[in-house]
Amino acid sequence: MRALLALPAALVAGTLNAHGLSYSAQPGSAVILELRYADGSPFSYESAEVYRPAETLPFLTGRTDANGRLAFVPDRSGDWRVRAFSEDGHGGDFTVAAAPDSGSSAPSAGLGTVGGLAVGLSVIFGIFGIWSLFFRRRA
Repeated sequence: MRALLALPAALVAGTLNAHGLSYSAQPGSAVILELRYADGSPFSYESAEVYRPAETLPFLTGRTDANGRLAFVPDRSGDWRVRAFSEDGHGGDFTVAAAPDSGSSAPSAGLGTVGGLAVGLSVIFGIFGIWSLFFRRRA
């Protein structure tokens, strides 16, 4: 039973021993990675690259924040490759399982029901107004 409880933690946390870098991942609509040196201090302001599954060009390049965090929003499911490295040789290359959040919807760019009704009525009254200007009987 304890092994089953430890499995999720093992899936989202890893250690890169070659250069003393550890990471933890919080999957969700955005994947948030927290990178730390072996002594527990944050991997602050260091370079990072994120690659889509099976691609060689980076999806995202940038730096970690002051707390050693890096976040990205995946646009497809799979194992995303993350490379994080510092100028003094610390760093790592690892994969993180990620999937786009299918439960949330993107903000709508439409007018909505009330806006659509207002536009429709405006078009109707506009057409009637133009028609009445040109075809009005003069008495």
